[in-house]
Amino acid sequence: MLNGSERHIRIRIGVILVADNKILLVEHFKNGRSYWLIPGGGLEYGETIVECAVRELKEETNLDISVSRFLFSSESIAPDGSKHILHMFFLGKIIGDSIKRLRVGEDPILKSAAFVDIDRLDKLEFYPPIGHIVKSLLLEGIAEQNPSSRMHLGNFWKNYPTL
Repeated sequence: MLNGSERHIRIRIGVILVADNKILLVEHFKNGRSYWLIPGGGLEYGETIVECAVRELKEETNLDISVSRFLFSSESIAPDGSKHILHMFFLGKIIGDSIKRLRVGEDPILKSAAFVDIDRLDKLEFYPPIGHIVKSLLLEGIAEQNPSSRMHLGNFWKNYPTL
């Protein structure tokens, strides 16, 4: 376990963008492994959640987006205390025709950015491992139908190979 001065919670903001029954995902490649994430990234000190979402989506996908509302959160807490990540997911919209400029960002761990069929979410290597929950929420239309619903999904730590 880390001592108190070494502990910190990383806050990761993710944005769910849906079009034609597909969701935008970013594929990462690290340590010889590919896996998918909802696009987004770490909140920086002094940055608002919305600013983080807009910046991260631009960096990872070259899209201009707006953030409409909070959907749900989850956590990834390592049993040994080495990592604690709070994931906050928001519904977003693509602004204008920026979808025509969709491309993966320049970070070397980014492999691709693509709209993936919602039906495939529970079949992909997905981090945090909530693909099945996102699929269910989107197919049931919960994100659009009940704007007042908010959920905390709990801890989704998985003993990942070294990332």
